[in-house]
Amino acid sequence: MVKKKVTYVDVINVLLEFAFCFFLSKSIGIETFFSVPFYLSLLYNGLNPFTATAVFILSFLPSLNVKILLASIITSAFCLFVFLLYKKKKKTMGAELIIYSTISLLSFIFIVDSASIIFNLIEACICIVLVFVFISSTKVVFLKQFNYKCSLDELLCLAIFAILLLLGIHNVFNANTVKAITIFICLFCLSVFNGKVATCVCILLSLSSAVSTKSLTPLAVFPLLILSASTFYKQSKLLSALTLILVDLAFMLLFKVYGSFSYEDVFYTIVPCVLFLITPSFLINSLSKKTQAIENKVLSKYAINRNRIAISSKLYGIADVFMQMKQSFSALQNCVSTDEDFLYKMADEVLIEVCEKCPSYLRCKQRGYPDKKELIKILSIGIAKNRISLIDLTKSFTENCGYVNGVIFEMNALITKYREKVRESEDILSGKELIKMQSEGVANMLKGMAIEFSKTLSFHNELEKRIGENLRRKGIEFSEIMVFNSSENIEVNVVINKDDLFNSGLLDAVSECLNKSLTITSKTAISSKTVAVSIKASPCYDAAFGLASAVKNGSSKSGDTHALTKIDEGKFLIALSDGMGSGKMANSTSSTAISLIESFYKAGLESNLILNMVNKVLTLNTDDNFSAMDILTVNLFNLTGDFIKIGAPYSFILADSSIKIIEGNSLPLGILDDLTPTGCSYKINEGDVIIMITDGISDAFSSSTDLVDYIRTLDNKNPQLIADSILNKALALEYGVKKDDMTVLAVRIFKKVS
Repeated sequence: MVKKKVTYVDVINVLLEFAFCFFLSKSIGIETFFSVPFYLSLLYNGLNPFTATAVFILSFLPSLNVKILLASIITSAFCLFVFLLYKKKKKTMGAELIIYSTISLLSFIFIVDSASIIFNLIEACICIVLVFVFISSTKVVFLKQFNYKCSLDELLCLAIFAILLLLGIHNVFNANTVKAITIFICLFCLSVFNGKVATCVCILLSLSSAVSTKSLTPLAVFPLLILSASTFYKQSKLLSALTLILVDLAFMLLFKVYGSFSYEDVFYTIVPCVLFLITPSFLINSLSKKTQAIENKVLSKYAINRNRIAISSKLYGIADVFMQMKQSFSALQNCVSTDEDFLYKMADEVLIEVCEKCPSYLRCKQRGYPDKKELIKILSIGIAKNRISLIDLTKSFTENCGYVNGVIFEMNALITKYREKVRESEDILSGKELIKMQSEGVANMLKGMAIEFSKTLSFHNELEKRIGENLRRKGIEFSEIMVFNSSENIEVNVVINKDDLFNSGLLDAVSECLNKSLTITSKTAISSKTVAVSIKASPCYDAAFGLASAVKNGSSKSGDTHALTKIDEGKFLIALSDGMGSGKMANSTSSTAISLIESFYKAGLESNLILNMVNKVLTLNTDDNFSAMDILTVNLFNLTGDFIKIGAPYSFILADSSIKIIEGNSLPLGILDDLTPTGCSYKINEGDVIIMITDGISDAFSSSTDLVDYIRTLDNKNPQLIADSILNKALALEYGVKKDDMTVLAVRIFKKVS
């Protein structure tokens, strides 16, 4: 076990705990119980119990009062035992905290000497209330460490805590010390926040001076000092501090607000101003930026919608570029040479390469031979037959040409070259068609994204507050929370501590407000300690998969491949591809088809476009590589299944009392340029099992009726057992001989357990 290193932050926290305990015990001028609720708040908020206990007891040592020290030891022993017991049982303390607080104060009530037992009882009642006040303020100081926006309740608790603390400081030192601390804190708030915040803080802090001096003078004077400093703060920090000192001197000398003048009073005004001036600028700037990041949520929401509109506009522009590309390739297809163009060029080549080099060329030319139209007619017959022979020549041509064999040889060479050109032209056309499809697909996808981004997000401020309150009740601290509608679903984004990322209370707190089953869709680190989490509704249903397969006897690889892909949080894709034949070539064809389909679906392209693009890729291959394809996408929110079948055998939906058969009648991928897949949608119910097979399985059964009859006998709803059973039955029917690659894929839909 690695021991945690003690850092300077830990040392500062311990010193603060000691100081708070000590000064709170002096809040009303005599040894008071007010440090007990602070000690309880430290334990309740999960701070080191042993450090807190040591600090609590040591804070009473300066009093040199044996009875108080004894009472503190008894109280700490009881509290430490109770909180360690709760920690061991991993339970959170609730309303019973009031009972434990009351018991913990009994030793102080009956052991500590005071004016009367009644006085101690009244003080104890106040302490019980202060337990809950200090729990909130301790959380802000030691856990949140002012890194998060405080709620109104937290600010009020923090104010009460600060007033009691300053009362204790006044009783230990004097009124001037409290004044100096108040001035420094308010000047610091002026630099980090603004004049309004600094003035409000000053009024709250001056309450302690007003109570301790039994005069309303601090309530009037201290805010005026801060207001005078804020007047010139934008011009200069030094000028701001000097203004405060001069105004305070005027109050001392001219208005005698503090009574008789003393140079000591001036000292307590100058010191906090000097400390304010020497405070490093980087510290003030970093705190100022942090508070702005916490406060400016309205601006950030406006910026989000503004940026979405800007992104939408750019996406539309890029989509238009791809659509222009599609139109350009469509126009280029019309510019491809036709068969008539090729025939004219071939006829010209015969005239140049044969006729013009013939000794009889001038004599034939004078007689009007050869006729170009006649050459085109002969060449067209040769293209149809793939070769020209003597019997294909016209009577007129044979009677007038003295170099027939040379013409036939040249024509056959041109026909061979023509075939190559035609093949190249077809490949170019297919390539252009593929690029055109890709451009159209990307354009449509970008337009869909542009439409989505053009929608202004609707934020839910009230829901943010409710979720925030729930998170706090679960003990999860957050710096920011944002709730908005995303694609007709509510999305919750919250910045939390990394330690709370796996806290079950996170999803519970949000789920209680939305009344939905939720899941974390993304996690992004903001800093070394914080992480931004996106939470969306999760489907009530899920799927379990089963796969069984066998390779054809004598083949090194199966031509059957499959894909199980999560498209988004509520949708998944199943694809089963059967490459024609078996072995490496069939596996390569099948894998290529399945990989392309999987990638295109995840990219968000439309089904028809995806299948046509994959078909075009396979037809571009010079080998006769075909692939049967079975595709299923299931929406786990509404339980709809979309089937696409391309040359694949039957698929089945096995329910409790029925079986549905899904069939297709289209040819496999890669045979024809134009693809017409069979598509259909079915409503799937909880508990249904979808079964997909390749032809190695279907061919093993004598008929589809036998296959259906066997599937009806399968009682078990475990998809893996179903897949294994069907494969084993097919092998048994073939007497163990694997005549083809065999694959069974089974999927069972079930409801999630809350």
